[in-house]
Amino acid sequence: MDRKKPGFSLKVNQEITNLFKNYGKLKKFEKDDCVIRQGEYANHVYILLSGEAEVVRVDRFGNENRLAVLGGGDIVGEMGAFLENNKRSATVKAKSPALLALECPNQMFIRGLFSTSELTYRVLKNYAERLNELNISASTHYQSRVMLVVGHYIESRVDWSQEICEVTVDIKELFDRSSLELWKITEAIYNFKALRIFNKIVFPAEINIVEINPEEGENLTDKTHELKEGEPNRIIIEVDTERFREQMKRLSYC
Repeated sequence: MDRKKPGFSLKVNQEITNLFKNYGKLKKFEKDDCVIRQGEYANHVYILLSGEAEVVRVDRFGNENRLAVLGGGDIVGEMGAFLENNKRSATVKAKSPALLALECPNQMFIRGLFSTSELTYRVLKNYAERLNELNISASTHYQSRVMLVVGHYIESRVDWSQEICEVTVDIKELFDRSSLELWKITEAIYNFKALRIFNKIVFPAEINIVEINPEEGENLTDKTHELKEGEPNRIIIEVDTERFREQMKRLSYC
């Protein structure tokens, strides 16, 4: 497990820590004690002084996912200081036998920010990193959902007795069933191809597609070619059935 992940990179120096001793009180946690608990209201911010803590999030299936390990100088729960009636999105618990932290009420933490522009900058930077991570996660999740919808349509047309199967996708029929725009359908199909699940794609003439498929060490411009034109409103796909089956299982759990 990585010691830090994006969104858990807010660390303060000794000078800032000393400043915030005027705005909070010292607390000691034993191993496995919760500093903050997922689902509880966020009323305090914690600056870790010594020892280690781990960030844990329980997903909707009840699985406990360890996200990061934090240590002296790290700040915990600062997002709750800015959001009214905010609940904790994860649990932070002591990992070492003795964890020492500075507990600051939300309003006192915000007051302390006015005393140090450096920490204010770090908090904003940390929020930007978290937002970027969420954007990437949301985009990946959405693409997975689109791939699952397109995959279900193709799944019903696969001959599972063959290792490599040719499938015809009726674009109009898929659109009527899913309401997905053409470019989203095309993107999903190319995502499958990038995973080497679809070996060949033949687009109809009305879709102007140029594919770049370079071999290692070759010039891209030498390998640019228009794909063979297929029947109107139909995309022909060559499917690796075993890889397709495994990928659909993975997408179902996303």
